[in-house]
Amino acid sequence: MKLLNHLFSSSESVAKNMVSEDDVILKKWKDYIETIPKKKAVIGKLSVSDKNSWSELRKLLELELVDVGGEEREESELIEDLEFMEHSQKVRRVHKLEQCFAYAELRYKYVYNLLYHLHHYLIHQMHLVKKLLAGSKNPEKIISHIRSQFELELEIVKKIEGIKTFHSLFLALAKGEHVIRKLDSVEKRILKKMDTDSPQGGMTDKWVMAVFNGIEDKIHELVSNDILDNHDGRDFEFVNRPEFVDYVKDTIKNLRVKAVSERMINVFVHMFREKYNKEMG
Repeated sequence: MKLLNHLFSSSESVAKNMVSEDDVILKKWKDYIETIPKKKAVIGKLSVSDKNSWSELRKLLELELVDVGGEEREESELIEDLEFMEHSQKVRRVHKLEQCFAYAELRYKYVYNLLYHLHHYLIHQMHLVKKLLAGSKNPEKIISHIRSQFELELEIVKKIEGIKTFHSLFLALAKGEHVIRKLDSVEKRILKKMDTDSPQGGMTDKWVMAVFNGIEDKIHELVSNDILDNHDGRDFEFVNRPEFVDYVKDTIKNLRVKAVSERMINVFVHMFREKYNKEMG
């Protein structure tokens, strides 16, 4: 299994099964970085008539960090997914990762999220090239999407190159020495219920409004106590910091008499952060 496929398969799998020497892992990353100028040249000459360039790109992608194996996707479904959000919005999302996570205590999560996006862009490129080689119905559009996905890949690589400690952070994540906690199956069911079944004015909506409305006051408190620096991205930093969890607990506690479980709090924090980071940047 390729390195990024393994990293994003499951936290348990990474922690249990990743047994590689540091130099082996770092060589895989170095080999990937060395494909980028070659890919840039090949993608620059992609055209409907130059089918040799399609095969060249496929070979370069196969040397990288991901693999789609026998996974197949319908061309129409793939294009629909890629066109769901405008390219400029995707670029802004990449830059917003730095706002959300580029703080000392969040450095692992920042690198993890950069790699997560890189993984998706590389997977998309592999699917798109497979569609070209299989005889796409709309090769012009496929080539356009390949270029867009490569541009997003380059944005991620630029961010990574700006992280001085990237290699040590990457190694810790790849070897399972630092695991980013994910929702378990029960928590995912709770999240789905929170996200889809809550009526307007229901419990989850009241929690969201109470938490959202109190954020600025809490930030001012943390700044005045020298816990949080006063800067333009302080709202994103706070929402993604550990202190936010205690703030949510206190806020929800003030809304209810009945105690709320740690699992429920964990799921709510996950949901709130996802929506806040996506919609407020």
